[in-house]
Amino acid sequence: MDSQLDKRANIRTIRRLHRDGLLNDKALAMASSVLRPRSAWLAWARQMLLFFGSAMVLAGVIFFFAYNWAAMGRYLKFVLIEAGIVAGVIASYWRGRDRLSGKVLLLSASILVGVLLAVYGQTYQTGADAYELFTGWAVLILGWVLVSEFTGLWVVWLILLNTGAILYWIQVGHLAHSLPYESLCMALAFLNGLALTLYDLGIKHGLEWLRGRWLRGLLFAGVLLSLSIPTVALIVSPENIEKVTILATIAWGVAIAAGYASYRYKIHDMIPIALVISNISLVLLTLIGKILFFEAITGEAGLFLLFSLIVLLVVSGAVFILRRTAATMAKKIGTVDDE
Repeated sequence: MDSQLDKRANIRTIRRLHRDGLLNDKALAMASSVLRPRSAWLAWARQMLLFFGSAMVLAGVIFFFAYNWAAMGRYLKFVLIEAGIVAGVIASYWRGRDRLSGKVLLLSASILVGVLLAVYGQTYQTGADAYELFTGWAVLILGWVLVSEFTGLWVVWLILLNTGAILYWIQVGHLAHSLPYESLCMALAFLNGLALTLYDLGIKHGLEWLRGRWLRGLLFAGVLLSLSIPTVALIVSPENIEKVTILATIAWGVAIAAGYASYRYKIHDMIPIALVISNISLVLLTLIGKILFFEAITGEAGLFLLFSLIVLLVVSGAVFILRRTAATMAKKIGTVDDE
C-alpha cells in the first residue's frame, strides 16, 4: 500500500480510475484541474507565441535583406548580420540556456549563420554548390547544438544535414558519380535512424529536455519516408529492378518490423505504431492498385469503384488495428503501474 501511495499521480492514472468507476465526474474534473492547471495552458500559449514571434522576426530579417539588397553596401550587410548573431548569443547567455527564451535566442543566432553564409556567397560569388552551404552551416553551429539542450535546434540541425545530403546527390552524386537515388534514400534513413536511436537512448538515461514525443515521431517518419520511396518504385516498375532497390526494400521491411516491435512491446508509443500501420497501408494500396490497373482486363470505371472500396477497407482495417493496439497497450501500462 505504501508503495502505491508513494507513486506520483498522473492524468492517465486518474482517467483509468474514472473509467473503472472509482472516481466520479466531479472528482475527475478536480483532479484534472490540479494535474493540468490553467497556468500550464497559459505557459504553453506563451511558449507558442514566443516561437511564432521569433519566426516572424527572423523572416523579417531575411526579407529585409532581400528587399534592400541592391541599396545596401557589402560591409553594411555583414555588420548587420554579424551584429544579430553576436547579440543573439550574448542575449542567450544572459537569459540562460535553461530558459526557453535563451534557447530560442540561440536558435535565432543559428539561423542567422545561414543568412550570413548566403550573403557571403552572393556578395563574393564563391561558386560553392548549395550543398556546401547547408553542410557548412551545420558544421558551424554544431557547438551551439551540442550545448543548447533544445530539441528545436537539434531538429533544425538535422534538417540541414538532410537537405545537404539531398543537394549533394542532386549536384554531385547523381551527375558525377551516377549514384542511384536508392543510395540517397538509405543514407537519409540511416541518418534519421541514428538520430532516433540516440533520442531513445537519451530518454532512457533521463534527459529531460528530450521528453517531447513529437520528435520521436518526426525522426521515425523520416526513416520510413526515405525507405518507402524505393519500395513503392519497386512495386510500380518491377521491370527496372536493381540490386540496390531490392536492398532498400529489405531495409524498409526491417525498419517496419523493428519499429513495430520496439514501440509496441518495449517503449510503448502509439505515434510510431501509427506511422508503421499507415506506411504499410500505403504500400499495400500501391501494390493493389498496380495489380488492378496494370494487370486486370475489366472496365476502367469498375476498377475505380473497386479500388475505392478497397481503400475504405484498408483504412478501416488500419483504424481498427490501431484502436485495438492502443487499448491493449493502455491496459498493459495500467497493469504495470499497479505492480
